[in-house]
Amino acid sequence: MYEGKIHIHIENSRSSSPIFIATEEHVKALLKKNADIVDKIHITLGSSAVDPVEQWTKEDLKEYYDYMKTADIMVGFCFPTKDMASYAPNLRWIHFISAGIEHATPFDWVPEGVTIINNRGVHLPKSGESFAMFLAMLNAQMPCLATAQRNGKWDRIFTSVIKGKKLVIFGAGSQGGEIARQAHRMGLRVIAIDPYVKEHPCCEAVYGIDRLKEELADADFLAIAAPATEETRGFFNEEVLGWLPKHAGLMNISRGALLDHDALDRKLRNGELCCAILDVFEPEPLPADSILWKTPNLTITPHVSSDDVINYMPLTLDLTIENVRNELARRPLKNIVDIKKEF
Repeated sequence: MYEGKIHIHIENSRSSSPIFIATEEHVKALLKKNADIVDKIHITLGSSAVDPVEQWTKEDLKEYYDYMKTADIMVGFCFPTKDMASYAPNLRWIHFISAGIEHATPFDWVPEGVTIINNRGVHLPKSGESFAMFLAMLNAQMPCLATAQRNGKWDRIFTSVIKGKKLVIFGAGSQGGEIARQAHRMGLRVIAIDPYVKEHPCCEAVYGIDRLKEELADADFLAIAAPATEETRGFFNEEVLGWLPKHAGLMNISRGALLDHDALDRKLRNGELCCAILDVFEPEPLPADSILWKTPNLTITPHVSSDDVINYMPLTLDLTIENVRNELARRPLKNIVDIKKEF
């Protein structure tokens, strides 16, 4: 607490894109929208030079530790995790400003009684538009047409309407669910694969992973939308990609670590897959010598499909205040992470 108020500390990184930086203007707008609880909260803004804590300056560390002495809630992406219970004795929850939080695993550093929150759902207004665009691009084989253009070839690829085609989504959570909603609206048959989610209103069915091979056999499209965990890293290897028919298109919008990029390159070069769109990579930024830059029939977008340049941080802070209100009203917090499952 800070002078009897709930202390929310927001830790920015000056090396981040402005889209991920909370500003004083954002805070003023937030307080204006929540005037009824302004007297209950105290918000501070801190900033480090870069994301890796190992590269923080002494000034960065001092500022951060001073703020965290009284912080009840911390909003950020990277921060010192060692001895957190000692330097932040009042901390109750941490709100990561990303949906994926694999960079903070394993979670053995989390102090007892501290809850981890992620940012799932904040992306959906923007990501839904991107997912619909990606599906339409795969259906029209736009990555193939772009490859033909680069090669100076008049390659007339004719395709049919997307309605009635089959999409398999790997991961039926927040992002996967939005893909399902967009696909259902476009008239696709949608099947989801998820070990935890049992049903979704926009899916014909949701099956366990043991059904994946069977469902991929006649899929027109595969969307990878699962978090990066010990179970999913490297899951889409040569064998699993081989379960798809040659005419299928693939998109990965979750994390690059789930997909074997060398295997994908071989499949696309050999005509064993039609085309692909990748928005996420391992590592990021994608190295200049990556084979993917020259992979045919592949469209690369540099992890930009889901982040709204105007609304991302305002929506993130709205979620923080929504959870403050939940806490004040003794309601469950939203977006609690199961640290054992890592999402």
